[in-house]
This record gives sequence, structure tokens and C-alpha cells, in this order.
Amino acid sequence: MSLVDGDGRLVAEGHRECARVARTAARTFYVAFCLLPPRRRHAIHAVYAFSRAADDIADDPGFSATERRYRLDVLRDELSAVYSDPVTPRQAALAEAVGLFAIPRRLLDTLVDGVAMDIEPRRHADLAALRDYCHAVAGVVGQMCVRIFGAAGPEADALADELGFALQMTNILRDLAEDAACGRFYLPQDELAAHDLDEAAVLAAVPGDGPATRYLALQAGRAAAAFDAASALLPLVPRGSRPCLAGIALLYRTLLERLRERDCAPQPARLRLDTRTKLAVAGRAVVGGAVTGRL
Repeated sequence: MSLVDGDGRLVAEGHRECARVARTAARTFYVAFCLLPPRRRHAIHAVYAFSRAADDIADDPGFSATERRYRLDVLRDELSAVYSDPVTPRQAALAEAVGLFAIPRRLLDTLVDGVAMDIEPRRHADLAALRDYCHAVAGVVGQMCVRIFGAAGPEADALADELGFALQMTNILRDLAEDAACGRFYLPQDELAAHDLDEAAVLAAVPGDGPATRYLALQAGRAAAAFDAASALLPLVPRGSRPCLAGIALLYRTLLERLRERDCAPQPARLRLDTRTKLAVAGRAVVGGAVTGRL
């Protein structure tokens, strides 16, 4: 019996569980997920739920670093069941997704490796190190998603990785203060030194604050350029999946625009898009993605 033809009740329960995770935790992405046809939507929920589980383990303050590594190893071992004989609803839902859309295990393993990087305080010496990190925690998720959307091949993978970089850079800029409280500062250390800054100066930046905001503007411009480059992905994706892809990109571009309006100055409270804005962006995604093929 194939993974796709497995226990229908287990898979259906997995669909429900993963949808609950996406609805509860994917506050920005969830509206875009709803633009997919059901089979692809179930699959993207399953991938998101796995990603969320890995991220939650790495961020759990109730466990030591050793315990978090152990729990991530257990999650990685569960992938063997996903690719052979799933026994839980979420495993079954993910098994269906990887079977239907030919998602290789190496992408999921890389994601767990990337999330494990966050167990210890993070620093990146330069842009290359930052890009390696963004590939592991976001680029490979993009590569899984484009398979679900119906695209495949080296060009689609490269563009999905670029979109993952844009999304992760936006997250990093949005969460500077929150990450710093956990001992993390993701932006390139060599560029920090080149601007004659330290982390404290960046974290204390206010709009219009000279060197600190110029440093943050460099990072935001890099994210915007990645969004521009990744727009070439949309025509590679079948028409029925374009609204979701366009929605994901447009929602995060909107977040980046809001951050740039305040010079990316760190704020204690996380910037969020309200429901009205999300729905308006989703409407633009339906028109721009499905009709014109543009973001």
C-alpha cells in the first residue's frame, strides 16, 4: 500500500490537525494558504505544521539546549516513518504530501538542521553565512512549496530559495528586539563593523538614526531586491497555485514596506498586518497572480 493510499481516516485527521496548526500559528501565511485548491492546501498545511513543530522545539525555553537537540533528533527520526509507515495523523498528512508532490527527504532534514542552529545564540560573520542560514530555515521550505504548487527544476528551486531569503530577512528585521532577548542577532557582523556599529547601537536605533538606520536600510534593500528577483518564479507555477504564491510574497513585501517606513527601527512589539490588510493583499494576489502572472 502506498503512502498516498494509506489509512484514509488517519490522513483525514492529519489534515484537520495540520489545518489547526496553520490557522493558529501561520498568522501571515494562512490567508494565502486558503487560496490553494484543497489537495495542495492540505499538503502545504502538513509542511507548515512540521516546520512549526521543529521551530517550537528550538525556541522552547522550558528545555535545556541538550534536551532541545534530543527532541529535534526525535523529530528527524520520525521522518523515517513519514517516508515508510506513518503511524500518527500528522505523519500521515505529511506522508501524503511528500508522496503526491515528490518532496525529497533531504529538504526536511536540512530544515531540521537549520532550526537546530537557533538552539545556541546566533551570529553570522558575513552575508554568505547569513544566506546559508536562510537557505536552511526558509529556502528549503520554499523549495518544498514550489513542488506543492506544481513547479520543479533547478530554476524554480533557485528562485524559491531567493524568495525564502526575502521572507526570512523580513522576519529578521521585524523581530530584531525579540531575537536579541533570546541572544540572537542574525545580521552580518562584518557589515556591522564597517558601519562602525555594535549590536546595542542597532537595537537602540530610532527612525532617522544615522549609521544604525543606514545599516538596517542596507539589509532591507537586500530583502527588497530578493523579492524582485523571486518574482520570476510566478510564471513557472501553474495558474491554480499562483494566487497563493503571489499572496505569500505580497503579504511579506507589505510587512517589509511597513518596516522601511519606520527605518526598520527595532520595536518591542512585533509588527503585524491586520485582517483587513491581509484580505486586501489576498485580493491583489488573486488578480495579480492568476490573471496577470505578476506580483
